[in-house]
Amino acid sequence: MSLPEHDAVVAYIAANRFPFPGQTTWPADYTTLTNAPARRRSVPTPAGEYFPDIVVIDSAGKTREIGDVEVALDPAKIPLWKAASEAGDPLPDYGTRIFFLYVPQGLEEEAQKMLDENGIPYAGVRGYVGDAGGAIRILPFVTRGNPYDHQ
Repeated sequence: MSLPEHDAVVAYIAANRFPFPGQTTWPADYTTLTNAPARRRSVPTPAGEYFPDIVVIDSAGKTREIGDVEVALDPAKIPLWKAASEAGDPLPDYGTRIFFLYVPQGLEEEAQKMLDENGIPYAGVRGYVGDAGGAIRILPFVTRGNPYDHQ
C-alpha cells in the first residue's frame, strides 16, 4: 500500500467523512472547510494561529468539528492538536471533543498514545492508506465519540 499525498487525503476525508455520504444527522447549516492547499480557517493557540486540515463551522461561523491529517507523528504537534481539540464541540455524553486525528496506517496506536498521554480529548483516531490505483481508504482505529463515526 502507498502513502497518498497529504492534500489528497485531506480532500478525500472532507468530502467523505464531514459528512459521510448519505448522513442524515449532519446539521444543514454546517460547512466543511479545508486548509490544504490554501489556508481558510484557523484556531487560536498560545503561540498564535493554527490551521488544522479540516474545520467544520456552522452558519454563525462557530467552529464545530476539527480533523487533522498527519503524514508522520511529531511531538512538536502536541500543543497544536490540543488547540484543535479545544476548538471542537464538546461531546459530554462521551467525555470528549469533536477532534479526529488521521495518520498513516500503522501509526494509529502511537497517535492514540500521544493524545492520551498529553490529555488531549478526541472523538477518533483513524488510519489512512492508498492503493496502487490512487484510491484512499480510511481505517477507523478508535472512536470515543458517537458510534456512528466508527465507520
